[in-house]
Order: sequence, then C-alpha cells, then structure tokens
Amino acid sequence: MKQIATLLCLIGTISYMSAQTIIGTTTYDVQSNNAAKHRLRVYDDGHASGLWTGSTDVSGTFPDRGMFYNHYDGAAWGPAPASRVESVRTGFGELLTVEDHEVVISHDAAANRVQVFANDAIGGGTWTELAGSDDIRGIWPVSFCPDGTDDIYVVNADTQFITGINFSRSDDGGDTWAVLNSALPFLTAADGMPVITNGAENYQVVAHDNHVYVLFGMINSDLIMIHSDDYGNEGTWEKMTIIDFPFDNYTGTVQTDVDGDLVTDTIGTTDGSHFMMVEDDGTVHVFSPYYRIYSDAGAFFWTVNWNTMGMWHWQSGMPEAELIDIEMDWINADCTGDPYTGIGASTFNYRNAAVASNPTAAYDPVTGRMFLLYAMKVEYTDIYDDPTDFMAQSFHDIFGMFSDDGGATWSTPVNLTNTAESGEENFYLFGYDRVMDGKVHAVWQQDNEPGHFNEGDPIVTNNIRYRAWDIESFYPTLPNANFTAAADIGEVTFTNLSTNATGCYTWDFGDGTTSNESDPVHTYLVADTYTVCLTAENPYGTDVYCGNVTVILPPDAAFSFTGDPVVTFTDLTLNDPTSWLWNFGDGSTSTLQDPVHTFTADATYTVCLTATNALGFEVYCLPVVIDSTFLLAPAAD
Repeated sequence: MKQIATLLCLIGTISYMSAQTIIGTTTYDVQSNNAAKHRLRVYDDGHASGLWTGSTDVSGTFPDRGMFYNHYDGAAWGPAPASRVESVRTGFGELLTVEDHEVVISHDAAANRVQVFANDAIGGGTWTELAGSDDIRGIWPVSFCPDGTDDIYVVNADTQFITGINFSRSDDGGDTWAVLNSALPFLTAADGMPVITNGAENYQVVAHDNHVYVLFGMINSDLIMIHSDDYGNEGTWEKMTIIDFPFDNYTGTVQTDVDGDLVTDTIGTTDGSHFMMVEDDGTVHVFSPYYRIYSDAGAFFWTVNWNTMGMWHWQSGMPEAELIDIEMDWINADCTGDPYTGIGASTFNYRNAAVASNPTAAYDPVTGRMFLLYAMKVEYTDIYDDPTDFMAQSFHDIFGMFSDDGGATWSTPVNLTNTAESGEENFYLFGYDRVMDGKVHAVWQQDNEPGHFNEGDPIVTNNIRYRAWDIESFYPTLPNANFTAAADIGEVTFTNLSTNATGCYTWDFGDGTTSNESDPVHTYLVADTYTVCLTAENPYGTDVYCGNVTVILPPDAAFSFTGDPVVTFTDLTLNDPTSWLWNFGDGSTSTLQDPVHTFTADATYTVCLTATNALGFEVYCLPVVIDSTFLLAPAAD
C-alpha cells in the first residue's frame, strides 16, 4: 500500500463558489436508495469536482444513464456534461481522489458488476476503464480512499435481490484487488439480522491506517459497526451494536411489546439513510435519521410513527448512539408550535424516508468544529395546499447545525436553502467531509416535486446544485420585536414593527389582557400608564420588546360620604380628573377634591359632583339625608 505525501504551494487567496450554482442536470432522478454517497471532492487549491447519476433521456428507459462529472477550476464550473463517464450504462456511483487523479466507481446492474474508471489528473475530462473494473460482483457500491493513498475500499450488495454484503480492497488504485468479493460477517439471519430486502445502500465504509469500518442497518434491524484492524482481511472482523433493535429477524408481524406488559411499544430505529465520517486522528462519526415504528398484535407489517424528528450520532468510544434533538416547527402557521401539523399525508417518497433524513457531515481540522447537514420536510408546502390530502407530499429544505464539543451539544438548526416554500425540492444531499477554506461544501438534486419517477412522478429535467456555505450561514437570525402605539381616548392602536419574525405574536397589554394579533387595537377601561410587551418569534427563538403607553380617558365621576350633619365627601373619580365642582343641594358649592360641608337643616339633599379633565367632564349625584341638626349649637335670632 503506497502512501503519498504531497506538498501544495498555495499562491494568493483560495476562492470557492459560495453562491448556489447549477453544475449539471439529469432526467434520472434517483441518486441513492438510502445512504449518502461520495459525490463531491474539494481541493486545497480552490478546485472542486462533482458527480451524479445522470441521463438526458425522457422516455423512461434511460439508455444513457451513468455517472456525469463536472469540475470547478477555481474560477468557474465547466459546461454541464451531456454524457456519462463510463462506456456502458451505469449508476449509483461515487467519486474518489486517488493520489493525483480521480476515480469513479459505479455499478453495471445489467451485468451485476462494478465499473472502475479513472482520469489522468484531478479535473481531467478523459476517463479510462481500469484493469480492476468488472472484477467486483454486485451492485450499489459505496467506497472510500484515505487521503494520500491509492487504497480503495468498496462495499456493495451481492445482487439486486440481496443475500449478502461484500467487501473488496485494492492496494493499487483499482487495477487489482487484494480482497475481492469477500462476504461480510454478522449480516445473516443466524446473527439476528432480518432478510436484507430493503438493504440497498444501507451501508457505509471508511478507513484509517490499518482500520476499516463498515456500517450497516435497516429500519427493522440493529445498526451495527463492523471493524477490522487488518485492512479488512478475512477473519479480522468484529461487531459492535450502535442501535439495538429489540427483536431479531423482525418482519412486523410480532407485536412490539418490549417490556412484556401486553401494550404496544414504539421502537426508535433508523430509516437506513446513514453517513459515516472519519477525522484525521481516526475518530469515526456516524449519523443516521431517527425513525419510530410499531406493530400491534395481529399486524401484518409495521406502522411508522411520523411525528418524529431527530438524528442519531455515534463516535468512537461511545457505547451506543445518542439522539440529537433537531425538532423544529419551521412554518408555524397555526402558532401552536407543533412541527408535524402541516406535513403532507403522503410519506411514500424516497422509500419512506424520515421527516428529517439524508444526513451528511463535515469536520474542520483547524477549529475542531463539526457540521451536520440534512434534508427536512417543510410544513404547508404540498402542491395541493392541503397537507391532509392523501396525495400531499411536503417539499424539503436543507438544514444545518454545528457542534464545538465533538457532538455533545449542537447549535440551533438553520435553514440553508429556504426554497421549499417556493416549490423547490431539495434532496439527495451529498457533502464533502472536510471544511475547506472555512466553508461547508455540498451538492444536491433540486426537483420541482418531491419523490422520483419510480414513485410515479413525471420524468423531467432536474438540476444538480452546488453550494459552499460560510460559517456565518449556520448562525440563526433571531427575531427583533418592536412596535409603536397611538392612543385615542381609551383606544390604542399598536403597529407591529418586528423583523425576522414569522407571524406568531403575543401581546401583553399590561391590564391583564393579551392578544395574538399582529397589529391589535386595544381599549383600556382605566386611564393609566401601562407597560405593554410584545413577544415575536421565528423558528430559531423569541424576542420581547416592552414600552410604556399612557392612556387618558374622560372622568368617570364618583364619590362617597360620611357624617351627619357635618359631612365629609371623598372623591372616587377615575381617569385623573383635574378639577372638581361640588353642588351640595343647599345653595352651597366647593371646588375642593374632598370637601367637608355642614348642613344646617334636616332634609334630603341631592349632592352632585362635576369632575373634569382635558377630555371632558361627568356629573355624578347622590342623595344625602340629614336628620340630626338638633345636635348643632343654637343660632340666636
């Protein structure tokens, strides 16, 4: 095994394409059955290469299907390719960097064999079939080549109707195979694994030094890591269970009663779409979408609980995978905070992929930061404008987040594409596993409808897009709450000036009442200065802004009194009167707020208070009965 040390002298500033760019098209819109593929290579000199399963045919037979290749030369991508790399019909391939050139590994399904083609230099457009092409039997290959070596590791299904998963290794860049079509252990029914009926690309492979790691797992099986410390030679494999599925050989006909209480339990598993990455020090990371299934007693198959978002993460040294919470209510149209309301009722697309699926990751050797990208369904984006329609399929956007502590904690997920609401489907996400020039690089397929032609969609031309996201793209934009208020007597009109908010607001008017309107008009019953608070939200968080509102109302006159015949009057007028006029009913008056008046004769007097402020006046009257004037000193006459 030849190790190559390459010294790159970089002159000037490296510049990658940072805008979303169409690098090619395809009418064949099935890029992968499950797991992520190596479809993008990014280089230190600012160059990049992209690969995808392409075709120009619209008849449905796709005779020109194969791996389409394009290259970015540091200034621009080449013209969109119109033909495949290989000489025969292929698909489901991967792109590797092998020393100073690139290798495409793909399958020829008709002959049940794996094709191996190489160019003569990175970015070269002339492809030559290598001597080791066609030696690997089977289809749906995944592959890996450690940086600076010519070692190629390939894992693939043995046939279309899978009976096993094979491993092969080349020590000379694909010309010959030191290990060829070796059946991987631990994947048989005797090992507790179900029949591999849904196993196309439910596997991944990475290598570091003499260590080789193969990941395998389906919806109805354990997720296991198979490890060899001797370059994958036979007899050197050992197994570790990352996610333990509690039933062996599970077909869905057994009730999922895990604890034996005769009540059906929902089982956390994976949808089979995995991504595996190895750091420079050999630390291996696994990402796999969270899925939940259950079977009641007497069921003929399992049922999926779709109210689930999450991503399993495992790395070297962990006893089992841990769940990353990525649950997010992106379009909170009903302001309930429910992330599943508005998801289309049809879940058939992409082999029943999880709500959040299609993971890929990138590691930054400079900062140690790790990025996770995935495709997630967005609520209220189906073409029927009715998510309850049984044909409604939700569009996907690409979301991203990062961890600075090896995956222990993660940032808030951020929508990186923001085009699902405009009718753009973003799926089949393939990222480069290293941060280059401070950017996270990925390619994906952009469609105008979720799903693919095998699921009944029309055959159309779909775009292959490339994007390099800078670090700032992963920082969420929080809302900024703000408002103004205009008072008219007791009625206050509030104008919402919030930015980066999504339409769900909570107003606290300071008088014990609230509102969820965007621009409410509120009537206060008592004049006062109130502290009004507005809470604005978006999927990333909330912000609160508070301001004082002074309310002026006409007087609401009232008073009380005590005493006989010397009566003390107490003003109870509301809304801040500024002047008072008392008429005691005996010809006497007062302008004091709380006067004391002496009545000189027994009688019933009608006492009236006129309270006044800048907005008007009000008169309030009460009868006052006097029957004890004999207590007064006599008045001589």
